[in-house]
Amino acid sequence: MRALIHFPIIHSPQDLGSFSDASRALRTPEQENHYLTAVNEFWDVVSTTIASFNLDYKTVKLYQDGLPVCGKESEIVAEVANSGSENFKLLQALNQQGATLMGTELADLLVNEHDLMLHTLKAEKSAIKNATNLNGQDLLDIRDEYIAQRIDQTLLDNEMGILFLGFMHNIETKLPSDILLIQPLGKPTF
Repeated sequence: MRALIHFPIIHSPQDLGSFSDASRALRTPEQENHYLTAVNEFWDVVSTTIASFNLDYKTVKLYQDGLPVCGKESEIVAEVANSGSENFKLLQALNQQGATLMGTELADLLVNEHDLMLHTLKAEKSAIKNATNLNGQDLLDIRDEYIAQRIDQTLLDNEMGILFLGFMHNIETKLPSDILLIQPLGKPTF
């Protein structure tokens, strides 16, 4: 049997990288404070929830939204953790306890999404079409398909996966039926 613990996540400013400033500009200072408090409280809940499973981390694989399959996963996680990301600090801590970091996404799809977001922020609607020929939801669906395939190919019998994936993703219907999906925080509704 294989199992996957899925956490629909809230991205922190550090997780957003170069889009952090643009994201912050959309909120009032009061909204920004509420957001930062919510992010910190969220990651405290996730950490506590994972600890409550009492997992044998040597059999755990970690899958992360936005982490490309590239051979430099540990370096990427360390860099983002050092920037202050609670998400990536947790990945790093779990890895240090024996869990295996897994590249989760196809780099080309992440580049396409980055280009789409960049053009969207600049409000150049014609450039969006030239950047990917896909709208944001189509690209998200393709990413979800790839993530589900990656999990299927790398999560072996008697292993547990932990998936940290933004709440706009819809991975549930794309996973193989032999993977037991555990959603301790529930499925996000929006």
